[in-house]
Amino acid sequence: MFISGVVQNIKIGDLSIHQTGVALSGDVPPEEVMDIDENENGRLPEGIEMGVVPQLSRQEERSLARDSTAAFADWVTSLFRRVLALYENLPEEGGKKGTTGGKVEESVLRSIKNMLDVICLHLSDQLFDLILALVFDYATTNVKSNAVRAFGQLIACLARVQSEKTLARFFPFCKYQVEEELCHGASSVRTTSSHTAVPSDTTLHWSKSCELSENIH
Repeated sequence: MFISGVVQNIKIGDLSIHQTGVALSGDVPPEEVMDIDENENGRLPEGIEMGVVPQLSRQEERSLARDSTAAFADWVTSLFRRVLALYENLPEEGGKKGTTGGKVEESVLRSIKNMLDVICLHLSDQLFDLILALVFDYATTNVKSNAVRAFGQLIACLARVQSEKTLARFFPFCKYQVEEELCHGASSVRTTSSHTAVPSDTTLHWSKSCELSENIH
């Protein structure tokens, strides 16, 4: 909740790479972008030692604020990696409702989904591409039976913000993977259970979850 409350008021992007005040994305009006003095040489202002109250000019404050945004890339990447690590340690999905664990786990997953919705919405184009590549790389190198639904929700968060990019990245792989799994006998084992997945169909369910999540938006 804290992260959602903070992030919903800012744009998550690296301003340090825009020395001329270029917008982070096309949806930000130019007048709302921080104007930056082109004569700045990038040096840190005097008076920022510990215990000293700095007296900074407006240009120096803007320079510090701009340079501090360089940490956003590492922060948001670390956050998504921690979310993926949490998904890996979830209990197995099951039960008549196909839930993940009990009420505690379901509550945590809902909170994470709401947080990711806000974060993805406020990512700059550059950081969105970075996170999209990270999630795609994870999707193509991992198959987790205990995180099929949760990982699908993560892709849905990305698709809600930039559906065309997400679809273009995931659909070819998901389509190929589903066809390959069906050709090799996935979903061919008969069962009387309507809520327990056959372990051999995990890759098929993983790919279908990714495909459904990207197409639903």
